[in-house]
Amino acid sequence: DGFVFNSLTTRETVEGLIGGGKPAVVAYPGRDRDVSALSRELVQARAMEPGPIRLLMVGSLIPRKNLHTLLNALASLPSDIWRLEVVGSLETGPQYARQVKDQIEAESLGYRVNLLGILTGRELAERYSSSQILANPSSYEGFGLVYLEGKSYGLPSLASTTGAAHEVTTHGLDGFLVSPSRPEIMAQHILALHRDRAKLARMSLAALERYEAYPTWEASAKTIRSF
Repeated sequence: DGFVFNSLTTRETVEGLIGGGKPAVVAYPGRDRDVSALSRELVQARAMEPGPIRLLMVGSLIPRKNLHTLLNALASLPSDIWRLEVVGSLETGPQYARQVKDQIEAESLGYRVNLLGILTGRELAERYSSSQILANPSSYEGFGLVYLEGKSYGLPSLASTTGAAHEVTTHGLDGFLVSPSRPEIMAQHILALHRDRAKLARMSLAALERYEAYPTWEASAKTIRSF
């Protein structure tokens, strides 16, 4: 009889499959709190910290999350300028998880890539708080709640041009949108932010502002209830 969509992208995808014409509304997933998880001062200071740039990926190890392409990008960069932590289930896609582990070993990335498995609560919050970039270049996301969650901690997103990431990330402002099949472009953006920490700080603060401007869950629920 009608549709509630989590993004404009999902609406376009569904209507492309079955056609439009039925009543519909887009109600974005909401933010969890009234303020960001970290202060502007802490986010800015974190961005300016010296040493390897700290990347975080959050999502189960499945092909759609595109970790293998991110690893290709990182393998092309100098070994002393980056570190990656991956939070997510290693059991959802066991064959892909084995492929990723083999890739890490083959590229000698072991001491720079840490597969942490599932984390929740305080442990996950600590990873968000201590990282500097959220690197989730998924091949497709119907919305991508992880981008919004990362922005609550002031993390610019390295996201994909496919799917709905563009609805929560503006290229060059609070993150980068890259074709999921272009590791060389991903590497360029990571290297640029490593070299220019002032730019990283600006993008981190823009990520906080993007989060604070997003609808709350209550607002999204009101949209649905009204519809």
